Amino acid sequence: MNSTILNITYLDLLFCALMMLIPYLVSRFLSLALETDLLVGTVRVFLQLWLVGYILHWVFSLQSALPVFAVLVVMTVIAGYNAAKRADMPRVRVIVMATGVIGLAAVVLSAYVFYLILGISPYYNPAYVIPIMGMALNGAMNAVSVGARAVHTGMRDGRERIEAALSIGATSWQASGAIVRQALKQAMVPTINGLMTAGIVQLPGMMTGQIISGVSPLLAIRYQVVIFYLLTSVTAIAAIGGTLILSRGYFSRDHQLL
Repeated sequence: MNSTILNITYLDLLFCALMMLIPYLVSRFLSLALETDLLVGTVRVFLQLWLVGYILHWVFSLQSALPVFAVLVVMTVIAGYNAAKRADMPRVRVIVMATGVIGLAAVVLSAYVFYLILGISPYYNPAYVIPIMGMALNGAMNAVSVGARAVHTGMRDGRERIEAALSIGATSWQASGAIVRQALKQAMVPTINGLMTAGIVQLPGMMTGQIISGVSPLLAIRYQVVIFYLLTSVTAIAAIGGTLILSRGYFSRDHQLL
């Protein structure tokens, strides 16, 4: 394959940014009130990725495990905070829970991929560890936020039904199990849908980037399959951990609804 990578200049990015006028004008003419968010998002995505690019360039050049781990810790904490925020529950307890669940799920399963599947060397290789962990953290973050929001909504809307079940001797799990299962389903469905449509509706981002950079499509496919399996497993563990821990917080030790 031709491994020549076409260069993108900052002027090219400026011309590319003109495409953002399309959603801006759609929002303006249809009164969607999204113009400010689109303008801020257009600038933020450039500044954030530009900053991250320089940070990663610096981390890669150090060839040391410590800055890699520092980046992962920051990413995990931000993921936990954003999961709680997206679920409209930015309380300290929820943030700590989300950070712990997201970090544990992403680290354990990513380590399995790094050392048993890919066999990366050195063990902290930032070119593999940071991007793949980033995808795992993002998947776990989305699962926890969706699951937490679904649990909260279900507990609120089903309060009378839950209290009725508790009054006749049901345990907290028997009274709320259907809500938790529905929350888990909502958290996992987007990832499962991605499995179903990959390669048919779209070429996933990692695979597309590798192909553009000159990697053989057959090798890019194998990497993408690994990522899909990783994300699905991380989503399942994070969703289960997040929803079970959060749902338990709605009840006392005596199985009373708080």
